[in-house]
Amino acid sequence: MDGDPAVEPELDNFSLILPLPYRIALILVLGVWAWGLNLHYLYLLKIDVPSLIRYSSRSSSPLPHHQRTYAVATTITAPLIISLLFFWTLTRGHPSAVLAWDIIPQSYLFLLCLFFLIPYKRLSPHGRSRFLTTLKRVSIGGIAEAQDGKFGDILLADVLTSYAKVLGDLFVSLCMFLTSGKSSTDRPDRGCGGKYIVPIVISIPSLIRLRQCLIEYMRVRNNSQKAAATGWGGQHLANALKYSSAFPVIILSALQRGYDPNKVGLSETGLFRL
Repeated sequence: MDGDPAVEPELDNFSLILPLPYRIALILVLGVWAWGLNLHYLYLLKIDVPSLIRYSSRSSSPLPHHQRTYAVATTITAPLIISLLFFWTLTRGHPSAVLAWDIIPQSYLFLLCLFFLIPYKRLSPHGRSRFLTTLKRVSIGGIAEAQDGKFGDILLADVLTSYAKVLGDLFVSLCMFLTSGKSSTDRPDRGCGGKYIVPIVISIPSLIRLRQCLIEYMRVRNNSQKAAATGWGGQHLANALKYSSAFPVIILSALQRGYDPNKVGLSETGLFRL
């Protein structure tokens, strides 16, 4: 979400307006709006997404799921706008003030996480509970059976792969905020916490999908009836290969960022060509 600190000696104008924590928050909030729009579009096409992901709402609300998602998106958007306006009022585009007031955007990120943990009954409590349950299962590479919502697990894992860079930046932001002498609104220090920590964080979503694909393959191999109906499971191995292809890219990018000819054993040009 930003360039290497080595080539950005000062905060640019965009970073003065939207520092890293706010960019992370904005992408997360837009993701909720995008999910609502997807649900709305599929609802107009008469496609029942909740049934596809085996989600049965316990809410008595007559509102369709996309409208409830819009309500959640609005609830998390309003404090983001307030936080931004307050931040801009205090900093007025001055670099020193932007660095000093990093607690404001970090507070919003904290509140955003807290929002999904508080069981507020009037705002999709079952939906948020289902999301956290699915995230807990998916976070270790687990995947439900088809009748228990396997499609929803795959969707969430794919979303995490799309947000891999955002997750890496979220770690960087938190690390810089908690490190003495640093500010999370400063230029991103992707070496915060160790040279290889951020690449490891970025690789976790691909590891999750890789494990899911291997689990599906083993399920097919261990179930002769399923194998007869769907084939020997080659499509799952192909998907596993697709997700494993992300690891060389992540490793080479990490080596380029912290290039040391004495440790790498390749010239920087050779590493770039790889």
